[in-house]
Amino acid sequence: MKKILFILAFLFSTAYLFAQEEKPLYSGGMLIFQPGYSFAQNQYQHIESIGFGIGGVLRFYVSNHLAVGIIGGSQKTSYISANSDNSYLSLGYGGVFSAYTIKTSKMRFCAGLSLAKGRIKNLHIQSQTGVILDDASLFSYPAWVGYPMLSVDYFLTKKISLTSQVICLTALYNQNEVFVSPVFQLGVLFNR
Repeated sequence: MKKILFILAFLFSTAYLFAQEEKPLYSGGMLIFQPGYSFAQNQYQHIESIGFGIGGVLRFYVSNHLAVGIIGGSQKTSYISANSDNSYLSLGYGGVFSAYTIKTSKMRFCAGLSLAKGRIKNLHIQSQTGVILDDASLFSYPAWVGYPMLSVDYFLTKKISLTSQVICLTALYNQNEVFVSPVFQLGVLFNR
């Protein structure tokens, strides 16, 4: 599946490259600061806490107002359990998206939807003595992740832009459990 998506993205970008050379071809880079607030649950408790992450995005501009691409990242949320403040829940995800874009001379606006596969990992510590875990459980589940995204890029130069993006990660895992995390992302994109 990943190879097919890569080949399609390459074909779109190559076709676009030869069709029109003055319009933007692609932009990509790191989303380096990602604070969010996570809501989830496990068999022990409801989880609600601040999380942080990192990620990346690559957009191909296939027409004046349409972008397709790949996006991924990870979001880690630490939380307090019964007798420990070292429990955590993390979501790693990566997938494809399509977006509607509008570009002005210094700004680009994008609104899109993404579908991704991912994995939820949860270390839940019931009790711990110092650094020794007395009672802990480690869960790992595959997940389907979908989310809307809104972004604004500000062009510092023709080739470099700052981006800010808002997404709402929603992951379905372990049959009927749901992880939700609104996330604000800041990053740097390189444009061509």
